[in-house]
Amino acid sequence: MKNTMKKIMSIVLLFALLMAFSACSKKEEVQTPNSENSEGEALQQDKSPLETQKTVYDVLNELSKQQYQKVHLHINTHTGDIELNANYSLTKNEVVYSVEQMNLLPTNGMLNGASFEPKKTFEGTATIQNGTVIQFDGDEVTLPVYDELKGSFDFKESYFRNVQTEDGKFSAEVVSVSGFLGTDRQLSNMKIAVSYEETSLKKLVITYQTANSTVNTVYEFEK
Repeated sequence: MKNTMKKIMSIVLLFALLMAFSACSKKEEVQTPNSENSEGEALQQDKSPLETQKTVYDVLNELSKQQYQKVHLHINTHTGDIELNANYSLTKNEVVYSVEQMNLLPTNGMLNGASFEPKKTFEGTATIQNGTVIQFDGDEVTLPVYDELKGSFDFKESYFRNVQTEDGKFSAEVVSVSGFLGTDRQLSNMKIAVSYEETSLKKLVITYQTANSTVNTVYEFEK
């Protein structure tokens, strides 16, 4: 009888242990996915989104819109056998200029005092306010619009063809002059070459043709 009772007690204890073990296992199984999800969510929150890779057009647009301490602009124009040069140094408040223009005969037919030199150089400094010339110190001359002098460019991929790129350099043919320069001037066969650094443009060369002339324009930028 005692042996039978011992066997029954042993079976009851074993059954109780099995039930306890089963309950613990189920509890762990329920908690494990939650803990894994929490950890996964935490890891996912820690991950910062990958930055979008900038194209060369993004970079050039950003650099062209920066403010530069000074912009130097040289324009060389060939019309037949005639060559004219214009040089401008621009800051926010002034333009220092040296501009060659052809001498014209007096319209009244009087040649007294007329110059027989083929061209004349106009030099001086123009004071700029809100992008407009308000005063000349030197020879008065008709200057291009200030925004055109300092350069206003839109580097959009569809505006170019035959593009060549390497570290710090970009060259191409311009198929949309109006888009690139924001102008409605009739210019053809335009090509550009740009050199730049991480934080600024360095030099931009534009060549093109008008109805009568070939023009070479060089911008140099000082940060």
